[in-house]
Amino acid sequence: MSNSDTKQARVDNLQQVQAARKEDSADRVFKAIERLQKINGKINFTTIAKEANVSVSYLYKYPEIKQRIAEVRNKQSSFPTSPVAQPNSSSTGKIITRLKEKIQQLENENKELKRKHEALAGQVYRVHYLQEQVERQQQIIEGLQGKLKGEQLDSKLTPISSKRKTTIDEQIQSELDSLDIGLNPTLTKTIKSANESTVLAAIEAFKEQLSKKDIPNPEGWLNKAIKEGWTKPELVLQTSSKPEYQVVAVANQPAKELLSIDKLQQLSTIFNQKHE
Repeated sequence: MSNSDTKQARVDNLQQVQAARKEDSADRVFKAIERLQKINGKINFTTIAKEANVSVSYLYKYPEIKQRIAEVRNKQSSFPTSPVAQPNSSSTGKIITRLKEKIQQLENENKELKRKHEALAGQVYRVHYLQEQVERQQQIIEGLQGKLKGEQLDSKLTPISSKRKTTIDEQIQSELDSLDIGLNPTLTKTIKSANESTVLAAIEAFKEQLSKKDIPNPEGWLNKAIKEGWTKPELVLQTSSKPEYQVVAVANQPAKELLSIDKLQQLSTIFNQKHE
């Protein structure tokens, strides 16, 4: 149901309530006239308003009611005034008493009906008000649902690479346990934000450094190594471009002193004597 249809329905309901109130008040006025006629009571706008429990201005508001009261009042004034029955007379006193009780009962019933009528009118108004609130909340919910669908679609398009790891790899955890390195919040965050190869390379660098000397703060050292991408230094085997055997020219050889034949014989004799 659109807002225009809702507003028109509310206007129609209020008009029905007003029409019902008018009909109820008019009915009470005409019944009040009849009651006063039966007991020969004085009929004018004041007495009718009091008897029907309405205001005098209300009687002047509707031409048909105003005309009816005027006719009855003029007709009553044209008749000779009848003597008022004494309260103590047996038949008249009982009739008046019963009529007064009936009037009081009707007045009480009218008041109760009026109260229920006003309560019903208030409930009708509240129902329309709540209906408008429900429609407004539904519009808000639809808007929020649209935004939520858009956000869900954006989250589905997020690249997988941008998602952080929620747990630490078993191999990394095993290496940390073997090195007796505890996980503090800073190191844990750094490990989760880096890829596995970077972390393992930093651990190897840590092992190399630990083999040379003690590390006072292993967690801090490893955290920095992961952030800066440290790796284990590799051994570089330097190969000579020179051949294994080098031919040295005679001119390049160092000058040596030549032994004489006599000197060689003396050395040979000494060597042989030692081995005999």
